[in-house]
Amino acid sequence: MWTAASALVCALTILNRSEASFPRIEILDVAPAYVSVGTEAFVRHSTNTIYLIASARVMHDAAGSHRGECGDRFAVKKLASILIHEEWHLKNGPDERGAYERQLTALTELGAGPGTGVYYEVNRSMQYVLAARRRGDVLVLAQR
Repeated sequence: MWTAASALVCALTILNRSEASFPRIEILDVAPAYVSVGTEAFVRHSTNTIYLIASARVMHDAAGSHRGECGDRFAVKKLASILIHEEWHLKNGPDERGAYERQLTALTELGAGPGTGVYYEVNRSMQYVLAARRRGDVLVLAQR
């Protein structure tokens, strides 16, 4: 049986980091109504916390179906890179370009660089978010 907590353990393992090496991480069952549709994670500066959304597809795919096993290796790498993205925000602020560039670098370091589907997916998300910001669209990615 997969759990969001097991997905987090898989991501931390691949990063060779402990939960204590990150800001506080909290797992929410579903995304709050005030964040954009499709949000997989977000931060709140006021609580210095990374929030992961348990119902996000990446969480399910990263968790293994058997005790002690991680799930899809690219999903684990994506989840790990999401943690790096959100950590970047807590350290550096709301700049999405910087956070996504750090996330893409993390994916490359994890062996999921250019040419992989997960890298393409994250890069496409970055382009979407940056274009929306240029247009002045309101995307609530919960930087509170």
